[in-house]
Amino acid sequence: EGFFAARSDMVAGILAQVRAAERDPEMRAIILEVNSPGGGVTPSDEIYHALRKFRASRPDRRVVVFIRDLGASGAYYAAMAGDFIIAEPTAVVGSVGVIMQTMNLQGLSEKIGITDVTIKSGANKDMLNPFQPVNTNQVALLQKLIDEMQMRFSGIVAESRKLDPAAAPEIFDGRIFSAHDALNKGLIDEIGYWDDALARTAKLLDTGALR
Repeated sequence: EGFFAARSDMVAGILAQVRAAERDPEMRAIILEVNSPGGGVTPSDEIYHALRKFRASRPDRRVVVFIRDLGASGAYYAAMAGDFIIAEPTAVVGSVGVIMQTMNLQGLSEKIGITDVTIKSGANKDMLNPFQPVNTNQVALLQKLIDEMQMRFSGIVAESRKLDPAAAPEIFDGRIFSAHDALNKGLIDEIGYWDDALARTAKLLDTGALR
């Protein structure tokens, strides 16, 4: 990317490749290589949906997920579309949770003489304005939003990995796991490398070796 080049959209690129694979009659499998701490809920859900749509387009199609260094949060969300998940021995997996953060600068602004001027159409249009005292009603509204997103995320993980949130609440509290812990807790299916991902894909397709 040069100074004048348009920034590439990674999510758009992934979606374009998955949709192209879905249209290709010779394409029977996708190996999704993951190395990401995650990102926004909507982009993660879009990738998850596209991969699920590829799988559902024909009964002989499969998706294998290969986690290299990191498959956390939104990246793990997208991985839930896989038929099989393999992670390298040193990978970090999990972080099943949703977060929203901001800063409150009211005290600092008062000390240095900065005055906030906000013109708005409604009481909640400037939620958590950093130059105003924290509004507990607005915090409650945003917490409800986060809780709803988390319910969807955890529900997808529970369904995909056949896990019971009540039996293993630690999986759904946002913490991360080593590959070995993730395997023991059912977050992944195997520990291995790229060759193992190829071999597993071939086995799922029952077509022999892949390159």
